[in-house]
Amino acid sequence: MAQPTNTVRHNCGPLNQEGLAEEWIKLEKQLGFRPAVNLEGTVADQRQVLEDGCAARDKVSLTPSLVSEVSARDTTVSSLDGFAVPIRIYHKNTAASAVPKEGRPGAVYIHGGGWTLGSVQADDLFARMLAHDADHVVVSIDYRRAPEHAHPTASDDCYAVFLWTVANAASLGINSSKIYVTGNSAGGHLSAVTALRIVTESDKPEALAAQILRIPLTCHPLAYPGKLPERTTVPVYNDHAAVSMFSEYAPNKADWTNPLVSPLLAPDEMLRKLPPTFIDACSEDPLYDGGAAYGKRLEEVGVPVKLFVLEGMPHGSYYLFPELPSSKMANKVVVEETEWALSQRK
Repeated sequence: MAQPTNTVRHNCGPLNQEGLAEEWIKLEKQLGFRPAVNLEGTVADQRQVLEDGCAARDKVSLTPSLVSEVSARDTTVSSLDGFAVPIRIYHKNTAASAVPKEGRPGAVYIHGGGWTLGSVQADDLFARMLAHDADHVVVSIDYRRAPEHAHPTASDDCYAVFLWTVANAASLGINSSKIYVTGNSAGGHLSAVTALRIVTESDKPEALAAQILRIPLTCHPLAYPGKLPERTTVPVYNDHAAVSMFSEYAPNKADWTNPLVSPLLAPDEMLRKLPPTFIDACSEDPLYDGGAAYGKRLEEVGVPVKLFVLEGMPHGSYYLFPELPSSKMANKVVVEETEWALSQRK
């Protein structure tokens, strides 16, 4: 499989016959079950299950320092159609004398959840971690979700918030030369889409300093240019879930090859405008091949890119179980590689 030259694969332990790492198998034994997305029930039910799960996760992982040392405030930003998009702005409570005069780097953060689930609150832990560990200002977006709002509504919301962040960088304490997009899973996809829109539609394409794409979907599975490996029985998120949830976001088959739905299919002239890119991935994930292929395509058109892979882990392992050793490694690496990406700016 094609992947960028600059790829690091993290060993999460010996692999079993399914290709899963020892670290994950041990977790399943501790839990007594195999975690998996359940698409039964109403969307409202599915959303509540995720919110409850994230709340339980945060009771373990949301440390006192992430609460006391990071401030957060809620406000709204007008989307392209005038809708008031809720956002949450985070910053570390650093002494004024320690804050760079030019401001901190700024992350426009887009939550995950399969385009239909998730929220700013569900990703509060990771926004706080980024603000705390990297000392970046984080603008987290509660974009409108499918199926109530299909493509391009979520993309419009994220694009509008990015433009607002650029326009308000000074008042937010953000260094205007170090603003980037980031998110995981569906948020990684929307980050990639937002990046393409910034460099092709906005009057300030240079405002995007980097894109940090975590376990992203980069192409509708049914529009992928080639044969994808079968991942029907993998934990957490399988082939069926990937097709089903993404098709809620992009229900019109004619949209599946649109670069603003499937960034992997964007022409070279669009891709070469993109900034330095970091991608992370889990090898036992339906989204893995597309993420690696996207990194390779960016490398081929001259974009600086790095790929980090958790070997033998399923989709979202670091998101659902941040206390795992591999999760701590992944969350440490993303801070380091975000600094790398921002340092590549010429």
